[in-house]
Amino acid sequence: MKLVSRSTIPLVDLQVVLRSGQATDNGKPGVAVIAGEMLKVGGTGKWTSRELLERVEALGSHLEIVTQRDATTVSLSVTANQFDEAMKLLSSVVLEPAFNVAEFNKLKRREMDRVESAARSDAGWATNMVLYQKLFGASGQHPYASYDATAAQIDKITLADAKKWYSQHFVPPNAALVVAGAVPPEVLSKSAATHFGKWRGVAPKPLAVPEVELDQGLRIYLVDRPKSPQAEVVLASLGPARKSDTYPIIKVANQVLGGGVAGRLFQDVREQRSLAYSTYSSVDEVVNGPEPLLLRAGTQTAKAGLTLQALLEHAQKIGATPLTASELESARRYLTDVFLLRTETVGALGQMAGSLWLHGLPNDYFETYRDLVRKTDVAQVQTAATRYFTPNRSIAVVAGDAARLAEPLSHFGEVVVIDADKGFVQRKVVPQNPDAPIELERLDGT
Repeated sequence: MKLVSRSTIPLVDLQVVLRSGQATDNGKPGVAVIAGEMLKVGGTGKWTSRELLERVEALGSHLEIVTQRDATTVSLSVTANQFDEAMKLLSSVVLEPAFNVAEFNKLKRREMDRVESAARSDAGWATNMVLYQKLFGASGQHPYASYDATAAQIDKITLADAKKWYSQHFVPPNAALVVAGAVPPEVLSKSAATHFGKWRGVAPKPLAVPEVELDQGLRIYLVDRPKSPQAEVVLASLGPARKSDTYPIIKVANQVLGGGVAGRLFQDVREQRSLAYSTYSSVDEVVNGPEPLLLRAGTQTAKAGLTLQALLEHAQKIGATPLTASELESARRYLTDVFLLRTETVGALGQMAGSLWLHGLPNDYFETYRDLVRKTDVAQVQTAATRYFTPNRSIAVVAGDAARLAEPLSHFGEVVVIDADKGFVQRKVVPQNPDAPIELERLDGT
């Protein structure tokens, strides 16, 4: 149980955080998401789904259930005088889900509709479906190899599957109650004992996480989106683990590379060369093992080859070219000062506390992290960037019109064409052709 006191604001944020998310689907992609959502839409032992949501609304609140890769979070925010009633509602949701069969069937249909729509219209979703499978899938049954479920996979999930996942993972040894806001410690302890004191269960088996390492060379995957006028381009490598001492340094490198409008990607790829309408880089946080380092750009179909070339250039340059003094100072200032914005609400404070528990980090970690960022120098960034931003050991995934893009992408290496309409299976392989032109003629403005 974690309490983050903020007595000056008469609000309270309550969260139950589990160390289980999509990574614990165990060969049934989508089951964690559906099991989590069933706690909201399936009702509880006390109330139907409608009665539950009416009670939440009567508190002026919103029940939110978020299932991510490594965590599932059930949360409510209320005024301080409604704290105990909110604890009562939260405990009923977490401890007494009804798993109504009719609501389960409706939820499953909605989830199938969601991923079917994403497969048709969301290039970012399509790239991620392939990206994480290729980043982590080569190492065997890696829990991060599945980004999301397909409609066919969701269709196979049964109510018994959702109940089983819930019973295995919604247990006290796997959970933390995080409360942020105007609640005295003695009031929290008493309420927690009243509403969660009878919660029982055995910790789930530890997640099996194989070692992962990318092969030498650039591997290219092209997710076919026939006749698409635009393309999504992603370049990925593997960075340090979240608990590594190098993590703050690689965050500085990422901020300089593409963390905002002052980043190199935005200034060059978008503003100077006009290759992309959006571009940035990010460090994708995971609890176990190396974290993906991602360079992304959205572009016109004709410019996809040039855009990939630009991302490769910048991935190489961030390690090969020392940061300027202004780049380093701007990145350090942003990464240290952004915490002031994150602590403006009790909800944000609760999320930060939950993140520390999830990653197994000490309570003073954020202060330590900020201090390490302030002390980061040019040589440290260059060393870390050279090690982790590795275009010669990376994966490129492009979502776009394969009929037009296979040839320009083959300039950089062998291209594996993926069929998104048939469960993201491999359709064909286009051999490398270093003489292939990178830029295409524009058709109808694309």
